[in-house]
Amino acid sequence: MKKIAFKLLVPSLLILAFPALRADDAGATNAAPPAPAPEKKLAFVQTISVTSPPYCSDINGDTTISISAPGMKTADVKCWKQGPGFGTDSTVGTMTLDDQGKGSIVFHANDYPHGPITVRILGTSDTTRDNCNLQLYNKGGVSWNEGIPKSDPPAADGMKLIFADDFNKPLSISGKDNSATYYSHKVPNGTQDFSSLRFSDLESPQNPFLQVDSYLRIRADAALNSAGLISSIKNDDSGVKANLPCYFECRFIAPSAPGTWPAFWLLTDYMHDVNEGKPVTSMPVDELDIIEAVGGDGPGSPNGTGEAKYKDLYQITPHAWNQPNNAALADAAYKDMHDPISMSKAGVPSSWFESFHTYGCKITDTDTIYYLDNIEVARHKTLPASKKYPLFFIINLATGGGWPVNLSRYNGLADMYVDFVRVYGDPSTN
Repeated sequence: MKKIAFKLLVPSLLILAFPALRADDAGATNAAPPAPAPEKKLAFVQTISVTSPPYCSDINGDTTISISAPGMKTADVKCWKQGPGFGTDSTVGTMTLDDQGKGSIVFHANDYPHGPITVRILGTSDTTRDNCNLQLYNKGGVSWNEGIPKSDPPAADGMKLIFADDFNKPLSISGKDNSATYYSHKVPNGTQDFSSLRFSDLESPQNPFLQVDSYLRIRADAALNSAGLISSIKNDDSGVKANLPCYFECRFIAPSAPGTWPAFWLLTDYMHDVNEGKPVTSMPVDELDIIEAVGGDGPGSPNGTGEAKYKDLYQITPHAWNQPNNAALADAAYKDMHDPISMSKAGVPSSWFESFHTYGCKITDTDTIYYLDNIEVARHKTLPASKKYPLFFIINLATGGGWPVNLSRYNGLADMYVDFVRVYGDPSTN
C-alpha cells in the first residue's frame, strides 16, 4: 500500500433562491427578485475538547458528555441511530455553552446501538466552527445488525463460503506463529510495513488488538507508538486465499482522527515465489484497495474544508505492481471508476466513521467489482495477476498515508472495530 492522495472533486454549487411572494407583491411579477444574501463562511478551528467521558471509553446508560470549546457559543450533538435500512441520523441535542465555552448534555446511550458508536459534536460561533468525533463503546443499547448475516451476499451468488470470522472467540493473531489465523504484519516479515505508528503484535507490550464482545478492536495508540494490521496469509504462505471467481467482504467502523488510515484490501499471493528465494520486487502483484479512508478535518487534511458534504469520501484504488505496462494497467482500471467514492451519492446516508458498513469486492475473469453495503460503486477490467494467482486480504488501522498525523485531541487514541470478514469462492478452484 502506497501513500494515498485523495483526489477531492469539489463541485461548484448552484444556489437557487425563490423568495416568498407576499400579498402586497400582487401584480409585481416582473420585478427582479432580490439578490440572495452571500453565504456566511465560518473559519474552521480546532477548539472542542471532550472532558468526559474519556475518548475511546466504555459507557452504559445515561452518560453526561461535557466539553470545553473556548470561543464557541453552541454545540450540536449527533449520533447515528438504529432503524430500518441504514438507520437515521439522530440529534441528541444542543449544548448552549457558557462564557468559557463549557457545556454538557446527557446522552441516553440505551436508546442507541450496542457496541462501537461515534458521537459527533459540531460547535459554532459567529465566525468559527469545529467538528469533534467522540468514539465510545456502548455496553448497553440496542443490538443492531451485529454479527455475520444469516444470508449470503448477492455478489457471491453461485459461490460457496470458504472462510468467515465473526471475532466472537479468542483472537488468533501472531507476528511469529504461522499456525495462527492471522499474521500481524505485511508479508514477508513485515519488511513492507507502512504505518507511521508501528504495526505491533498481539504478543507485545504494544499490543493493538482486543476482542470485545463479537468485535475485533484495532487501536492506534500514539503513546505506545502502535497500530494494527491483520493479514490472512503468513510467512510460510499458509492461510486464507481464494482464486477467481471469488468475493471478499468486511464490515467495520473506523476513526476519523487526523491521519488515521483504515483500509480493507486484497493482494495476489506472492509468497510462494518469495519462499523459493525470488525477490518480492520481481513478483507480478495486483493490489485491490477496496476502501482506503483517511481521517482529519480542516485545512491540510483530506476533508480540507470540514464541510459535511465531503465527510463520506473514500478511495478505491487498483494497482498492478511489477508487471509490463503496470502504470498503464492501473491507470486504465482507475479511469473506469469514479473516485473518490461518495457514500451519500451511492445512496448510503452515513459515513465510514459514523456507523458500520460492509465493503466488498468480487473478482471474475472479466471484471473486478466493488460494493458498499451490497451496492455496486465501482468496477474495472480484471487485472492480469488476479487471473493467475489467488488473492488474500488485509485489514488495517494505519496512520500516515502522506497526511499529517495528530491524535492529540483524542488523547492519542483511535479505534477501528471489525464486525466480521467473509470470503467466498468456487470450491473446485479453492
